Amino acid sequence: MKIDTLLKQLLTEKKKITEACKMSSESIDFWEKKAETLFTKMEEAEEDFIFASDEFIEDTCADQLKEVDFLMKRMKFENDQLETLEDQIEKLETKICLLLTEHAKKQKK
Repeated sequence: MKIDTLLKQLLTEKKKITEACKMSSESIDFWEKKAETLFTKMEEAEEDFIFASDEFIEDTCADQLKEVDFLMKRMKFENDQLETLEDQIEKLETKICLLLTEHAKKQKK
């Protein structure tokens, strides 16, 4: 296969992965904002706990802690995805560099 064809394929693949990284980052931002909103609600609820029963506090905290757990798992998943995509980009960049190095060596001969 010609170098320009192979290089175009590799760069196209890198572009797709880079776009997926962008989407993953945006998703992480979305989930972080949801978490911030939840933490703000939790802080506001704490102020009301002074006058609340133990049962109310336990019910309120249990629901919020479930939501926190969900958000943390989701953000971990997204971060793992982003890390995988970044590893793929790194491997592609290495492949591109090796391809260009080999091509340059051939040109010198």
